[in-house]
Amino acid sequence: MTTTDRELINFSEDHELNSLLRKLGKKQSQANRAVLQEEGKKLKASSGKRVLTHAEFEAHLTSSGASLE
Repeated sequence: MTTTDRELINFSEDHELNSLLRKLGKKQSQANRAVLQEEGKKLKASSGKRVLTHAEFEAHLTSSGASLE
């Protein structure tokens, strides 16, 4: 099965990060977007992947206990 662009998260797009924050019930602040970007870097490094899907990243956030407001 091919992964579509819609399934991939783009950490440089504020609207994508804001959408994820809304879904998680968190504030759409610059600080929270910075946390998401940092968590994305960590997950990419640990998994050896260049791109992440929304599902992969959401699962990581749930298990990592990222400090979001």
